[in-house]
Amino acid sequence: MTTTASVRRDAPSPVGLGGAIASEWIKFRGLTSNHVLTAFTLLLLIANGLAMPWAYVYRDRSSPKADYDAYPEMIVDKTGYVGIILAVLAVLMITNEYRSGQIGTTLLSAPQRTPVLVAKSAIIAGISFTIGIVSSAIGFALAPAILGVGGYSYDLSPADALRLILGSGLYLATLSIIGIAVGALIRNVVAGVLGVIVLLLIVPVIPQMFTEHGVEITGFFPIQAGSQLFAQPGSGGLGPWTGYLVLLAWSVALFAIAAITFKRRDA
Repeated sequence: MTTTASVRRDAPSPVGLGGAIASEWIKFRGLTSNHVLTAFTLLLLIANGLAMPWAYVYRDRSSPKADYDAYPEMIVDKTGYVGIILAVLAVLMITNEYRSGQIGTTLLSAPQRTPVLVAKSAIIAGISFTIGIVSSAIGFALAPAILGVGGYSYDLSPADALRLILGSGLYLATLSIIGIAVGALIRNVVAGVLGVIVLLLIVPVIPQMFTEHGVEITGFFPIQAGSQLFAQPGSGGLGPWTGYLVLLAWSVALFAIAAITFKRRDA
């Protein structure tokens, strides 16, 4: 005769955060599309970091606008918008589970639910951070030699190197968490991808259509604020680390809303 105690003893214990991270990592590695998108983003950022100094060396300087000093921010200046790829990948990490029905199995093993969302965020944020650090470090390692071909150079202080290299990783990691939050809130693959693109690219433009302070308001949206990390000093705006804190606030707020919703909804 099976007793209640033995049933409880034989029942599998809920998966904790460590187990959830291990599970999400296995799922992430198992999809070829994840490898393709992460590799594509890394190569795109490295290519930009190498192409910009080459373009500077061979620039036609007949126009006064084209004749300016090289600056280190050119190596990472496209990171702001390339990061959308990782935000989309983050959306797919969770919405694909709803499409396949796998989310039911996932939540059975982690009934508290929050560890699942945290684990997904940790995986994509870690990958995004690594992509940002590696791509920017390669760019800054090779750019001086490329500029040297034309006899050009730029000054890169330790503080600027920290801002641009570490900032690249932090920016991409934080933006990817926004993707996780949007995916958890919307749950549909197509709607989730469109939702994160609309949030990051289209919504920030709307204030400029209706108010004379639109440009200033736009500066507080995720990409515009976070991209201050890659702006030249003295270019105005919120400033690099203040801008990043605004991006971080977006990420924390959206993740908190998503976590509450994720816990209360049916799978």
